[in-house]
Amino acid sequence: MTNYDDELGEVIQNNRNLFHSIGDAGKGFSALHKSATEAGALDSKTKILQALAIAIAIRCDGCIVQHTKGAIKAGATRQEIIETINVAIMMGGGPATVYGGRALACADQYLKEAENK
Repeated sequence: MTNYDDELGEVIQNNRNLFHSIGDAGKGFSALHKSATEAGALDSKTKILQALAIAIAIRCDGCIVQHTKGAIKAGATRQEIIETINVAIMMGGGPATVYGGRALACADQYLKEAENK
């Protein structure tokens, strides 16, 4: 069974190393991420769920873990994540079912952790 905290930690550490190494480009991407997910006409939770759907459709494991954790932190429920996975499957086809399953397993892990706090 995958430990998504370990996977998330590795992704975060690799991103920190990369962004430090690439300087202004890394700072620019971080600023883009922050700006793109800030509340506007759409709330932050919706935007992070959109990012999760795209992560599933393009099959990015690290993105799935980051955006699943972010969506839960933003208040997403299991049902909202399931509906997000449905949209990703519609757009990504069969391969998205594999990554959608990973996203749901990741969400279940983080939701269980949140219940136990």
